[in-house]
Amino acid sequence: MTLCTSPRPAPFVWPDHEAAFYAEHLAASNYVERVGGCLLQLLGPQRQLLDIGAGSGILGRHLLAPSGQWTVVEPNAYMGRCIERLAAREPAVSLSLHPGLWQDIGDLGLAPTQTVLCANIPVSDGQAQAFLERVRPLASGTLVWNLPAQEGPRTYCLSGFLPPQLHRSDMTPGYQLTLAELPASARPDEIHFTEWAFSTLFATPEAALMHFREKLGALDGAALGLLERHLQDHLQPAPGGWLASAPKRAASLLWHA
Repeated sequence: MTLCTSPRPAPFVWPDHEAAFYAEHLAASNYVERVGGCLLQLLGPQRQLLDIGAGSGILGRHLLAPSGQWTVVEPNAYMGRCIERLAAREPAVSLSLHPGLWQDIGDLGLAPTQTVLCANIPVSDGQAQAFLERVRPLASGTLVWNLPAQEGPRTYCLSGFLPPQLHRSDMTPGYQLTLAELPASARPDEIHFTEWAFSTLFATPEAALMHFREKLGALDGAALGLLERHLQDHLQPAPGGWLASAPKRAASLLWHA
């Protein structure tokens, strides 16, 4: 494995406990099975993959051929350790890990790669075209940009489990916001949609209540009562605890060179 460093230290992105929660429960959801399965069918196993904003790495690793070359750009240190552990399970995989944001790409000396994967990278309003201009030249074959497509909240992984009165978030599918920022000449060649669900198993209903109260912040009496009733009605008993599941839809935007 080659460890590459960006010219300036990557900024602190997520607290470790949030990164750990996301990585653990994404792995336990059907994300890789559904979204990864769709992309693997479209693209086939990848001998070389540039994975920008890889998160815990489970999607990129799923697409990689057994002895593939995996170049990763990921700013979060916890996620970087997850990626290193994934790569270590298959010694034939060659991993090159770059701690950095997508804004750092021009400073990393990355070579064009047949396939570039960008999964759920948060791009601030007005930055979609700049992001695309930065990453598209790195794809000598296909660029894949995965974005949320559900008509529901995008604020955090389980927000879609909650009623709108509690999450109080914009419900516009994220990929539509991105497409609206792109000129006609930059529109993707293909868009593929995949249904999946982010699911979390809580040990007790009280643990679920504590989690959502932390996420939602200070709640007045009416909102807290609504949250408690919602959990009573919608948490599903399951082996080992109580399941909360948020429906998701992925839009895989593809550009071909």
